[in-house]
Amino acid sequence: MNLHTLRIFTNVAKLGSITETAKLLHISQPAVTAQIRKLEREVGIKVITSKGRGIQLTAEGKFLYEQGLRLFHLEEQIDEKLKTFLEKKEKVQIASSYIVMNYILPSIISGYKLENPDVDLYISLGNVVSVERRILNYESDFGFVVQNNIGHEDLHFQKLMDVPFWFVVHPSHPLANKEVAIFDVSEHDFIYREPGSSTLDLLEAIFYAHNCPLPKVGLQMQGLPESIKIVEAGFGMLLAPACSVNESLAQGRLSRVFVEQIEVNQSLFMCTRKTDGSDHPFVHYLKKNLTKSEV
Repeated sequence: MNLHTLRIFTNVAKLGSITETAKLLHISQPAVTAQIRKLEREVGIKVITSKGRGIQLTAEGKFLYEQGLRLFHLEEQIDEKLKTFLEKKEKVQIASSYIVMNYILPSIISGYKLENPDVDLYISLGNVVSVERRILNYESDFGFVVQNNIGHEDLHFQKLMDVPFWFVVHPSHPLANKEVAIFDVSEHDFIYREPGSSTLDLLEAIFYAHNCPLPKVGLQMQGLPESIKIVEAGFGMLLAPACSVNESLAQGRLSRVFVEQIEVNQSLFMCTRKTDGSDHPFVHYLKKNLTKSEV
């Protein structure tokens, strides 16, 4: 496969327009079209179809686009790595879900940076899906997620520790500091996290596993800190990682609800590509300094 042709195709797919691709690459529209046709002849499949004034990827074209992006991200990473060898300066790119970055990694990153001032650290935040995508596309060196269901044929997940989750309410809530059945919980207004959140998946799994109706939707919020503030202000119940509410509990802004015969745990995983080699020095530092006391 001609990589120049593939690069033109990935730009067409990204922009959704042959015209815009021609402008970006400073070549004629017929030249772009000719390269797409050449690619289709090389691979033996149709990769785009016309859609109004733009284009639409076929299923095969979408696959080729995703793999092309991954390939060219890898190319950029190789270039950057070679530059670090020449400049004798290390660059580390980390992808993290919000829970990990807000409540677990800060002290690790701070300590590592203090011990290694010449290392440049770049942190990107997102949900579990976006973290996995960044690793697959060679946009990050490794990622950190909190979840239960894992599995991707091209990724390796290494469990680092358990992260307990607690039901919390305002101290004035009728279930505050009480031990109750899960069916009692389902009768109260709940703060639901946004679609795609691993915490939302966890909440649904708990109630489905106990054949119990889901709690009433009081609010649906994007972001854990924002959800905690709503409960601290006096509304609803929330399922949250213990590390995110310990301080609020100690200061009396929140109270726990103890659900009979239910302990909720997720796991902190480090996510890497299966093709990658040995652990990076940052990972060695993290494993040495990451303890259960942090969560």
